[in-house]
Amino acid sequence: MSMSSHSDIVVIGGGILGCSIASYLSQQTGLKITVVERTGLAEQTTSQAAGLLTRIRSSKALTVLAMETFAAIDQLAEHTGESLPLQRVGSLQVAASEQGLQQLNRLVTQAAAFAQNSEWLQPADAEQLAPWLSLTEQTRALYLPDDGYIDPYALCMAYARAARNRGVVFRLYQEVTSVLNEADKVYGVQLASGEILHAGLVIDAAGPWSTALARQQGVNLAMAPVRSHYWISAYHAQVLRGAPMTIFPDSGSYARPEVGGLLFGMRDKNAVTAHPSDLPNNLQGFSFATDANGDEALADGYVALQQQCSLLDELDLAHYISSVSSYTPDNIPLIGAMPGVEGFFAATGCSGAGVGLSGGIGRLVADLATGCTPFIDPAAFRLDRFGAVDSFDPDFIQRCAAARARKRSG
Repeated sequence: MSMSSHSDIVVIGGGILGCSIASYLSQQTGLKITVVERTGLAEQTTSQAAGLLTRIRSSKALTVLAMETFAAIDQLAEHTGESLPLQRVGSLQVAASEQGLQQLNRLVTQAAAFAQNSEWLQPADAEQLAPWLSLTEQTRALYLPDDGYIDPYALCMAYARAARNRGVVFRLYQEVTSVLNEADKVYGVQLASGEILHAGLVIDAAGPWSTALARQQGVNLAMAPVRSHYWISAYHAQVLRGAPMTIFPDSGSYARPEVGGLLFGMRDKNAVTAHPSDLPNNLQGFSFATDANGDEALADGYVALQQQCSLLDELDLAHYISSVSSYTPDNIPLIGAMPGVEGFFAATGCSGAGVGLSGGIGRLVADLATGCTPFIDPAAFRLDRFGAVDSFDPDFIQRCAAARARKRSG
């Protein structure tokens, strides 16, 4: 193997963001693009995601990113001639609390602004669509028929296939050990083998490991590794295939069908974190030091969810899935140039929404990296919007954890 090679752009990370970015970049002719991943594609945080796809988000900027993901799925199907496993089942959002109702009303307003369909349902009609629901007459149910969910691994591989078909090179099972810099300008990366990949631009899309790479260049990314998790039940006859996914703002929970069982997730009252320096290279077998099996979180959140999902009492739990998400203090991703370092970009900090925002993030990064006019104003995603932070500081990590605990959307 040559100990030196050249690309126009090196993307670090073969998860859903790295593959989406590569797919969008590859639509620009004449670029030599290399993706480096130290395991296999989508083997880390991507494959553990719940795959919820909602179009309408808490802000206009996030909504634009999410809607681009739906457009990307359609474009990928056209490119490959194969339809992706997008379950176009819609979403039901149900709430009885004042705070939850305010969230539903904001969604209605946002949906109207984007000319998206939304419909208020009677509680009994919502229960018929999603038989695991148990709603009082005071509960309001909002149906968004154009939402859905997808296998995140399948979506990531579709991005990768499209990129590969347009000439992107994937270097799998090869680890980036350092980002190379001279006079505050990045000129490539070095692999564990000693090989140097020269590049005019390096994009850090390494998920929770992005922090350590950026820190090499003196940049503290404003995000922290926080636990995300969900449970999957055994088969139950009331969990209907094709039923809409449900989001519960009152309890900060969500649920959807999964191979005959119910997949459901809860927000921890006290979010569980890891220190960036403690993350292993491979998350297979990794567990958080606190509440490793999720038992405490399940006990804490059970009653609140059970009030609107009484089927919980009848379910036998079959699987518990715990993974690492990268949360920012405002639950908005970090996208753009690394402050003070030329030729180094970040695309990370997705706060549990990486799959749903992947198309929009890929397109925005490709626009910024190639000097095109961004399809959306990137200001909301600036890396320096929080001022000076120390991403290794325990107090800052808890600040990010608090953002996870406050989140009430899917």
